[in-house]
Amino acid sequence: LQHHPLLFQDLIIFIAQLQCKLLDIHVLLDYIEFVHPLLRTPPSHPLSVNGNWMGCFTKSTEVCEALYFAGVPIWLVCSEAYISLTMNVVHSVGLTYPDEISRATYMENGVAKPFP
Repeated sequence: LQHHPLLFQDLIIFIAQLQCKLLDIHVLLDYIEFVHPLLRTPPSHPLSVNGNWMGCFTKSTEVCEALYFAGVPIWLVCSEAYISLTMNVVHSVGLTYPDEISRATYMENGVAKPFP
């Protein structure tokens, strides 16, 4: 690190950004290989959910149904009034905001500093 032109904090940020980009590439390749073919020719019944995928949130019931049939973990975000009687709701979840938990961990004198 003595010969590296970046500060230690800058190096950590650079590595975090690199990891983020590599995860983006990995996700895109998974989407192209597994999900996109299933969206183009949907199966007749829902596939089992891939536990390795984080999944996604959507407000569109059409997107929710397509991804559900493709085996993608999916969360439909909507008001209870918009849920039809024919929709299969496995778990109803209220939104929580862990602001105090996340921010308190990284605050120093009222300033967020997530890196050592």
